[in-house]
Amino acid sequence: MRVLIVDDDIATVDVIRDTVDWSSLDVDDVFIAYNIKEAKKILSDEPIDIVISDIEMPKGSGIELLKWYREQELDGEFLFLTCHESFDYATSAMKLHVFEYLLKPFDVHVMEATLRKMIGDLLNKRSLMETSELGKWAKKNTSRLYNNFWIDILTSKIAPSASEIGKEIASRRLDIDPKGTYRLVVSRLTGIEKDRERISTSLILFILENIHMEVLLGDPQANFVTGFEVGGEIIIVSVVPIKSGSEDSSKREILEATGTLLKEQKKILFSEMTVCIGRCVYMHEFYDAYQKERSLMEKNVSYYGTAFCEEDVAENRSSFGINLDAAKLEALLSENKKMEFMSMLKTCLNEISKGNSLTADALNRLVKEVQQVVYTYLGKKQIGAVGLIEDETLAGLEKNATKSVIDMLKWAGYLLDATFEYEKKILKSFTICDKINTYIRQHYKEHIGRNEIAEEFFLTPEYLSKVYKKETGISINEAIAACRVEQAKLLLDRGERVSDVAEKVGFDNFTYFSTTFKKLEGISPTKYKKK
Repeated sequence: MRVLIVDDDIATVDVIRDTVDWSSLDVDDVFIAYNIKEAKKILSDEPIDIVISDIEMPKGSGIELLKWYREQELDGEFLFLTCHESFDYATSAMKLHVFEYLLKPFDVHVMEATLRKMIGDLLNKRSLMETSELGKWAKKNTSRLYNNFWIDILTSKIAPSASEIGKEIASRRLDIDPKGTYRLVVSRLTGIEKDRERISTSLILFILENIHMEVLLGDPQANFVTGFEVGGEIIIVSVVPIKSGSEDSSKREILEATGTLLKEQKKILFSEMTVCIGRCVYMHEFYDAYQKERSLMEKNVSYYGTAFCEEDVAENRSSFGINLDAAKLEALLSENKKMEFMSMLKTCLNEISKGNSLTADALNRLVKEVQQVVYTYLGKKQIGAVGLIEDETLAGLEKNATKSVIDMLKWAGYLLDATFEYEKKILKSFTICDKINTYIRQHYKEHIGRNEIAEEFFLTPEYLSKVYKKETGISINEAIAACRVEQAKLLLDRGERVSDVAEKVGFDNFTYFSTTFKKLEGISPTKYKKK
């Protein structure tokens, strides 16, 4: 394999050239170009397999180079480097079949994993071009054949029967013992959003599969590992063969290896990985075993971010009761004491986490109780919670809150911040005019006018009238009259006498009431009642 690095930044070129372990990737020659012109000359003179290019350069972009490369019908792959997580080149680059994007400053482990995948895919593509015979193709693509087989078993596409599985192994010509015993090691990767900003899902899968093959099976070319994405999470299933009579020792060995597995994964990815080591089972039991392990990881939140054995999880455990002092939490909210609120929540979580007893159900109940505290707090201030309910970020955090203690605290912290901000927003939007209207609705029966209202809000009558008229388009006296007429209509609808209604809604005399009513409604109160 021969690689060309194209970047106008000399330091970046030097770092890539000097830090990547080229020999482990079977790369024999590494060429360097500091601009598009130099790159085109090298590509014209030398057979280059992989181009690592910056996108933005002063003397021509990486997109231009890739377009020229495709026009020349050269046989190779492109890897782009960029300083921006969001850029406008994606559409053009995808049309020209760029292999992957990596963000600067690049991570050498991610770079090597990306190059390893590029080289593997390039070799597969070239082998397919050389021949169309199925047998030769199968030799070059054994990993794909094995991967399809494991997926078919785990999803029950192959019937969970020893005889059916044996037939499939024979017909697919796979080197698998259908009568052997195995331990399924299921790894669950959550919180992958940050990694997806840097690299593609397919590359994340490639990295994880390779780590599992090397650490758990001792062979980076092993075909007993498969990975896939489910509901925004990545699942890696490793099929570990167990020799007869070594069930206990295999459990210890795998558990020890998973410690290394978690460390190696953290060197490259930010995501959190939880690993469940299953019991010894036969191949026809794989479907049920896989479902059981997935369920254990989802329910037993205490094991989040660690490795554990299925046999060590106590059956039929019930979580400790949740002892949240709702009144105290509400008081802390009233005093805007977020730290003290979170401290109480952590104490509660620590109590129910003792002895690995924390479950997703317990966290779900805790979520409901915290929500009730917040909604009660807002309700007492006469603020509806609809603004919080419509917060998409909060909804996303709530969805993940039952996955781990970290996710629970992350959701609760955001909920408190969102609550305080929402409260400020509501109170800020409650203008002087809103307050005046509320006062009118509460005191329309009394003798009130602009003087009485101005005194209530410590403002001069002139300033109050000016502000109110500017914002609403009507005078304060007109607003008082409109409120009284609306209330009068309600009483008339109930059949009360017109003369009584006038007095009840705050009018001094019947004539003024009748005149005002007709002006606003178009008919007299007497005709309104008859109608």
